[in-house]
Amino acid sequence: MKPSSVVIFISNPFGFGPTGKTVALIEELYKAWPGQIVYAASPMCLETLPEYIKDKIQIENINERNEESLRSVYKKYDNPQIVCTLNRLAIKTAKSMGLKAVFVDSLAWMWKEIPPEYLMADTYYCFNLFGLKNRIPKKDNIKVISPVFGILPTIQTAKRPFVLFHIGGFKNPFQDKMSFSYLNLLVDSFCSFENDTKIIVTGGKDAVTYMDSQITKKNFRFCTLGRNDFLEYLSKTSHFVTTSGLTATLEAFALHAPTSFIPPTNLSQLNILKLMSDRGCADSKMEWSSITGSEMNMDGLSEIEAVPLFNQVAKDTFKNKTSHNRFIADLNSLMATIPDYVKQTKFIKDAGTNGSETIVTDLLPQLTTL
Repeated sequence: MKPSSVVIFISNPFGFGPTGKTVALIEELYKAWPGQIVYAASPMCLETLPEYIKDKIQIENINERNEESLRSVYKKYDNPQIVCTLNRLAIKTAKSMGLKAVFVDSLAWMWKEIPPEYLMADTYYCFNLFGLKNRIPKKDNIKVISPVFGILPTIQTAKRPFVLFHIGGFKNPFQDKMSFSYLNLLVDSFCSFENDTKIIVTGGKDAVTYMDSQITKKNFRFCTLGRNDFLEYLSKTSHFVTTSGLTATLEAFALHAPTSFIPPTNLSQLNILKLMSDRGCADSKMEWSSITGSEMNMDGLSEIEAVPLFNQVAKDTFKNKTSHNRFIADLNSLMATIPDYVKQTKFIKDAGTNGSETIVTDLLPQLTTL
């Protein structure tokens, strides 16, 4: 096929994880190639796009989960190269139109079998995490790479005395609204936190706006950060508290930010927390089972089946006085105690950090400029 003069990036509006990787790849390609870059995205997937790059690329507002919306943007450009991050409809639509397309899958380690739509890609990229390299099938279009990071700031050895508290996008396509019970548990914990340490709470706009309206304490600041601003804060913080999403977790490890984990909000976060715990990288954590006194049975469930159960456990915890008080006590203790991060740093050193460079290097021979 002839080279492409335009690259279209498509993410998945499932929290900030897929978006973070997509933005990292956009930045990496922009640094290496002067051609036309298009980011086709819904409003949520645009929340973390850095300001500096908004006027340097073409932004197309679409619904990433609607085939006609995808088709319309693909057809708008001549012979585009498509880059999909964890969006099976985007890759399926691209290949049905005969377009060149690659797929970036940060969750390959979680699948019993790789979804067949993912393998429709010309190249399927998956991350070398949790022993995946030894389990992946041998196919010509599968490439195991280091995790995607993009451009990271300089590691700060002298950390600053503030906590960066990250809840992620806090929305996903599998639920109609945010888990307000979870947010209210956080609000109640923040209100009772007696330490005067500066706390910067970041995440999806709707979630942080809601919490900001409930908190009047002067040492708390609520904001939605663009990717570059988030990484700058992450490089400087003396303590990172987060849900166990893969992107933010690995970025924190790479920047030597001591990391603690609050209870998961979805199945992938639950699995990541367990795998990190098994490797000694999540000694500072909160789990629903210890808060409620009962195990969450997620065996055999898909993400779409599991999300309502996470919402329900947050509701039950908020309503139950004992669990509610335990959540507050555990979170306040977690926030006040900085964990050791030696094993976290070793984990990311072993996994590597140059995945975005690998993908862009592979793309460049297939691209041209007008």
